[in-house]
Amino acid sequence: MSTKLYDGLRLTTHAPDLFELTRVISKRMREVFRELAVPVIARNLARVVDDTEVRERDMGGPLHNYTVYRARKLWLDEQAGLDDRMTFHDPLRFSIVFGQVDDDYGTRRLAYPFAGNRAYTDALLALEADGWPFFVDYHYQNQADRPKEIRKDEWKRRRDDWNRLLDADDRETDGTLGHLPGWQLPDSIEGVFDAVLLGYKDTTIDLNAHCTIEHRMRRALNRAVTLDLDLDEVNGISRVLTRNRRIERAIELYLSTTAGAAMLRPEPLPDARDLDIAVSELPPVYEPPAEAVARISELYREQVPVGD
Repeated sequence: MSTKLYDGLRLTTHAPDLFELTRVISKRMREVFRELAVPVIARNLARVVDDTEVRERDMGGPLHNYTVYRARKLWLDEQAGLDDRMTFHDPLRFSIVFGQVDDDYGTRRLAYPFAGNRAYTDALLALEADGWPFFVDYHYQNQADRPKEIRKDEWKRRRDDWNRLLDADDRETDGTLGHLPGWQLPDSIEGVFDAVLLGYKDTTIDLNAHCTIEHRMRRALNRAVTLDLDLDEVNGISRVLTRNRRIERAIELYLSTTAGAAMLRPEPLPDARDLDIAVSELPPVYEPPAEAVARISELYREQVPVGD
């Protein structure tokens, strides 16, 4: 069986007991979750503000609650529709399990995080007390050569340690770490939408700091080119990802030209705290120039398809 434990960690002697460690992890991971959630909220809120359908509805009053609802629904619908094989599926998830190995070499406390974003693992590795880290790298993989900086005996010990933790008595968890004790992030994206956008604890978001005009423009161009090409949306993950990479390269080529640099950009978004406004007070929906979409479509077709 191929073993790929890229994110394996070992607790150092400076790490506290599991009860205290879980308390520390809970506090820090929830902070990281919030940091990661804010750009997600900003990007989805921008999608709502940039959506022509918002202007076509007779809302009859302030938009704040409706905008929050639509932005949250966009996120949840998108996540529900993603294939589990896609690496960016549920990018805000985090959980961690712990195991202990006792043998003639002593006791080693191990941990394995399951994270949708590298920021969680980086935050774990940064936890320390008096300059001493709580976690150090303890990854292992048997389908690649041993890293030069790791001694041969240490690499073998890592293999044996993880094999012992993976070998469970329960058939349902044999070959996994599911039987080990752990901690899971309790926060939900729904709660963060409410907390951040509805002013929980005076929290506000500068939408333009987390969803730049450049990002909104590229998203609008990508969508416009996709619609212009009438591309197949459901013809395999690999093809969809390849298509998006080719469109992005075409967009980059166009924006590097004089015409691309001079292309009008969308107007800034309002601050999250200023969303209690009428539809007429929102910035205009950004529509990419037709000539820009046409030229990007040409650049797309001129590329040699990846894998061809």
